[in-house]
Amino acid sequence: MNNINSSNTQSIQDYTQSDYDKIKRTPFFYISTMLSMVALISTVSSPLTLFSVELGLEADKIGILGSLMAFFQVFGILAIPLISYFGCRIVATAGLFIRYLFLSIFLVVPFYKDDTNTVFLLLFFTMSMFSLCRTISETASVPWAQEFIPKSVRGKIMGRNGLVSTPFAILASYIIKIWLDSHTGLERFYPVFIIAIIIGLIAALFLLGIGGGKPRSKNSSDPNFLKKLLVPLKDKNFQLFLYSSGSQFIVITILAVFLTLFFKIRLGVPTGHLVFMSTLMLVGGSFSGIIVGFFVDRYGCRGIRIVLQTAQIFLLLLLPFVGPNTPGIDFLIGLIFFSFGFLMWGSATIGAIFMLNYVPAAQKESYMTIAYSMDGLIAGTTTVLAGYLVYWLDTNSIQILGIALGSYEVLFTLCAIIMASSIIAFAFLQEEGGLGVRDFISQFYEGNPLQALWGINRYSNQTSEERRQDLAYRFGRARSSIAKEELFDALRDPSFDVRYEAILALGHLPISPSVVKALENMLKYEGFVELQYASLTSLGRLKSKNSSLIIMDFLSHKNPLLRARAIRSLADLKYDNSLDQIRSAVDNDNEISCRLAAASALGKFKDRASLNSLVNFYYDLANEKNPASEEPRSKVILLAISKILKCEELFSQEWRKEEKFIGFRLPNLIDELAKTIQKLSGEKKYDRSLLEKVANELANNNTSLSFEALKSLKPYLEKSSHENTQVTLNILNIAEKINSPHRALLILLCIIMKPILVK
Repeated sequence: MNNINSSNTQSIQDYTQSDYDKIKRTPFFYISTMLSMVALISTVSSPLTLFSVELGLEADKIGILGSLMAFFQVFGILAIPLISYFGCRIVATAGLFIRYLFLSIFLVVPFYKDDTNTVFLLLFFTMSMFSLCRTISETASVPWAQEFIPKSVRGKIMGRNGLVSTPFAILASYIIKIWLDSHTGLERFYPVFIIAIIIGLIAALFLLGIGGGKPRSKNSSDPNFLKKLLVPLKDKNFQLFLYSSGSQFIVITILAVFLTLFFKIRLGVPTGHLVFMSTLMLVGGSFSGIIVGFFVDRYGCRGIRIVLQTAQIFLLLLLPFVGPNTPGIDFLIGLIFFSFGFLMWGSATIGAIFMLNYVPAAQKESYMTIAYSMDGLIAGTTTVLAGYLVYWLDTNSIQILGIALGSYEVLFTLCAIIMASSIIAFAFLQEEGGLGVRDFISQFYEGNPLQALWGINRYSNQTSEERRQDLAYRFGRARSSIAKEELFDALRDPSFDVRYEAILALGHLPISPSVVKALENMLKYEGFVELQYASLTSLGRLKSKNSSLIIMDFLSHKNPLLRARAIRSLADLKYDNSLDQIRSAVDNDNEISCRLAAASALGKFKDRASLNSLVNFYYDLANEKNPASEEPRSKVILLAISKILKCEELFSQEWRKEEKFIGFRLPNLIDELAKTIQKLSGEKKYDRSLLEKVANELANNNTSLSFEALKSLKPYLEKSSHENTQVTLNILNIAEKINSPHRALLILLCIIMKPILVK
């Protein structure tokens, strides 16, 4: 099929327009597609099916008519010599124009309504010619589209093309609904067909506004083309793909015909209403193209296709349970059409992408021709058989376990089985870099994927720096890896603030090699200290142990802010090889911020070997001459000590209570300590008066006697064999030298003393 791409050199010779010039011509493509879609849904889709029913055709004959478009794809090979001689542009345009001319025969058919055989023959001939022209036109359109749509925006333009067309298709179907439901007789189909045919002819003419598509030179013809067509059939992986793709198209072609018949015959849905509802299948397919492209670019084909096909199975098995008395039946019918369109055409789109990614570039023509033809042959033949099956089951019945199954129940069940076999075949295909089903679904378990998807849609359309910055921040809050690609893009944003927020947001995503690599690259931004700082923070948050050595390089960085952040990140990673340097930083670093970071890190490591250093560091801070900063900074050390002594949660809890209501919790702790000593020391005459006095004075915000009271407990502490005894005594010793004891220190002492005294 893709003759234009068979030679890059030839393509350049034939078509030298710039990408800008190509994009300027895309409105012709949009308009042509929009008009053609309106013409299509107004003629050979559900209107043809309903037209055939009112003409008296049975299900088997309607099935044959519905199969022809798929079946005639077998003749795609006939387009190859035409493309070589006339070029893609002429063949695609002529095929589109002529196929709508043939539809004018529809206007003659009602004159023979009393002779169903003649009716069928006329419709058969019309649809055969229409399908043949369609096949030739589409076979030429694929390589032509690859020529006139720049590769860099191909997915965007194709997705936009579907969205542009959909509203007009919906509007047209709604007008048709009103017209058909408000009139009677076969004559009411005439205006619909006539207007649709004219629109289809105009659609073909708009193709002439698109550039490229010139005929190949005579020297570029390949006399061995027919032999090359056999090469794909020897490819076992491609054989699996052909089966999976063909099975999917079986279900698509069957449902395109028999889903409408099911609702018409079983549920009695009015003709015009069905025409409008069936358009929702097209709407679903348009939306799926954009969404599927988004996920395939990120996660490959395998996972998402299997998910979509599995959903089709469940939907097929639920169809027989839909009846005329089902609550909300009108809404449900619309939802079913939309869902099938989304799932089926999404799966088909993924199959096409997989094929383009898989087939060898040098043999693309033969692979694509075989795939296109086989899909049509398999799906077309099966649709004919489906028609005969429905016709036979209407007069016969199948019973399983005493349950009689109707024609459509059997048909939908067979479709579900066929879909299951398609899943199995696709699961065995080789795909480089694609996620499996479990890994793909896991993307939706983490964080808030809906928030991430909403943000992605807005991010692509935002030009404001403030809005991009806000969306990058929100991606972090969503914590979903779905937004990963947008955050990678944000790392290259010209705005410093956007990059900064993107770095922090990446730290909230599930860890992956690509995320880690991106953050490590940002560490190279010398001169952007804030960006390096944020990258160190995110790597620590991700627990990326493979980044430990890179982070350790920053322990000797001249900037104290980065040294401190590197220390904290290594603590988050629990990288033991960094302990010696972190211990040294507590005692020797010339910046207080780095010493405090090291103290906090040692707490996270639960490093008992550093307890004495931390106690001494606390003493240094507690005796500083700056009372405004002494306590907040020293509490960092107390928190680290509490982590090492395994009482962090209790310490934090009690301290928050004391901070909220000063003089409330600390007196109670000292009073509880006094009761513990009296109860567990064996000295019933123990004098609690000093501790009780301290407790009362603390309630009045007087701390002068606090350490004097706690010092009196030393003899009881020294009797204990508890592992924390010595460090507690060390803290008490330095506390004696502190002029204005801290409440936080008192709380910690009360907490760690109690288990020591008990033991």
